[in-house]
Amino acid sequence: MHFSENAHRNVKFEDESMKLDNHEAAALAARIRRILTSPIQPAMHDMLAGLMMDQRCRHRVGWSAHAQHYSTYERMLGLAGKLPRGAGDLSDPSLLLGVAEWAAVNDPSVCFLFLIQYALCIGTLVELGKDNVYARKYALELAQGTKAGAYMITEIGNSNSQIAVRVEARYDAQAREFVLHTPDDGALKFTNVGINNLDKIGIVCARLFVDEKDCGVFAFVLDISDRHGPRPGVRLSSPAEIAYLPLDYGFAGFDNVRVPFEAWLSDGATIDAAGRFHDPLDSANARMVRSLIAPDNIWAMSGSALCAVARASAAQTLSYSMRRSSAARIAVEVPLLSYYSQRRAVFRALATSYVITCFAKDAARQWGDTLHRRATPKGEETQHIVWAPWSATNKRLSLVKALTTWATEEVIAECRLHCGVAGQLTVNRYIEYEGLAHAFNDAGGNNFLILLDMARTLVSTPLPDAPPAPVDVPLPENAASAFNRLRTREYRLTRRLTEDVAARTAEGFDLLDIWNPLLPIARDAAQAHGLCMAMQTAITMAETVDDAQGRAILRDLSALFILDQTDRHAAWLMSEALLSDQEYRSIGASIDRLCERLVHYADMLVAAFGYPHAVIQSPVSDPDADYVTSLLRAVN
Repeated sequence: MHFSENAHRNVKFEDESMKLDNHEAAALAARIRRILTSPIQPAMHDMLAGLMMDQRCRHRVGWSAHAQHYSTYERMLGLAGKLPRGAGDLSDPSLLLGVAEWAAVNDPSVCFLFLIQYALCIGTLVELGKDNVYARKYALELAQGTKAGAYMITEIGNSNSQIAVRVEARYDAQAREFVLHTPDDGALKFTNVGINNLDKIGIVCARLFVDEKDCGVFAFVLDISDRHGPRPGVRLSSPAEIAYLPLDYGFAGFDNVRVPFEAWLSDGATIDAAGRFHDPLDSANARMVRSLIAPDNIWAMSGSALCAVARASAAQTLSYSMRRSSAARIAVEVPLLSYYSQRRAVFRALATSYVITCFAKDAARQWGDTLHRRATPKGEETQHIVWAPWSATNKRLSLVKALTTWATEEVIAECRLHCGVAGQLTVNRYIEYEGLAHAFNDAGGNNFLILLDMARTLVSTPLPDAPPAPVDVPLPENAASAFNRLRTREYRLTRRLTEDVAARTAEGFDLLDIWNPLLPIARDAAQAHGLCMAMQTAITMAETVDDAQGRAILRDLSALFILDQTDRHAAWLMSEALLSDQEYRSIGASIDRLCERLVHYADMLVAAFGYPHAVIQSPVSDPDADYVTSLLRAVN
């Protein structure tokens, strides 16, 4: 597919996203939006907005599953063909973040497929196929949109299959080829292969055997289907539908499929003419982690996508709450935003989306800085792998992915519920956005397992003898004290977990009996660790705003998030004598005062956090028509 030539029509993101009469408010919204959105030039934002406003990207109401799957590929491949070169060779990380952001708010299924194509498939080819002409050819075909990619790591027979890959790649020394084989149905790969009459490339993670010796997990690249169907020896199923994020998920197997030597993405490993294998990495764990380097890309890009749909949901819910009135007899024709329960929910969603955006954006900046000079993981980083390999590849990014997913799910669910029936309608996008977040509970690594491996890393890191000293941060409503309490909570949870692990180890328990009773506190400790990093990043980000009014608004959002987290963990904090009865009872009033201040900036916040209606296409976000008119237009 090729987008129509008017896709780049003169679209201005800043003009489209705000309908503010006040010039100062518009300027303030633009400053805050620059903090929140991907770090690309305004002209690039405008170009991406224009692509998403193309008529071929209209919302697909009432389409069959198969038609939707084909359309998703058509849209994604058409988008790939329009992108600058910096996306296709990963030389412009900011551009990749921007595409993920805009694709997510326009079409979550296209976004998810784009992440597979670029973050996983091209990412693996670029990173592991250096100096491999064969790999470069495939990467170019993916970047030009002439072929689609499928990344194959997960196997359906076992949980945690990423650390126990069973698909085999056996080296044939005489032919100097590899033979890919799926030993049984439990080793079938789960990936996007349900539509299997398209030109598709597979990146297959397989266990390499050389002269019957297990040499670890490597990636291989091959064509898996074309316009006539699966390639010889490749088995591809029909779609196994997942309703909340429509894509052609299916199962793939290999029946002694021969691939050339160059299909091996060896990443410096060698097999000489005598058939001797050599890997510069010193362990199977290190090789596995290195072969799975591409998920770093998906964590960074999915963070951009998830934060975008969280912000979009919060912004359109705020807009809807201002324009939608209630007929309740307590006060007829009063806007929903007049009710404190609605205010708390909406501004809590805005605050959460602000904090996770700061967290994800900061981690993505670090990812972009190191994308082409990533170091091989050290032995001490891989020795803690128990549940999954993810935290060993990039601890911060994997944690960002897990916590951003959960926060986004919560934000969208809260917004959806506070829009009544409007929140349940597919055309209003909440269900689709929430589906994208649901998918990332497992896509790119199971979030719970990421936290458990992070907890093992925390336990292995020496702790100071005392909790962190209180820090003085410029936050209103005693939120600075609340922030310090949450930092102390992180310290105490980690120390308690460390002591419990040490005690159970000293008693001679095996690994399962050491950790099994401690899994709940392990999750809590890892989550608290990430939460404190996120809050600190948001506080720091607010101080970068040179405008006093903008700085105050972002401080209020940070404070609201921190007080909400304090309220959630109040029982634990009170049990540890970190929060008094009086302090607990004051939290609600503090939150209401913050909401009262923020409500005066509601229009500006919609503009800062939202996206053009022509991109989102949801009736609740339509600034130019009442909801009923826009809804009927959408469904008719």
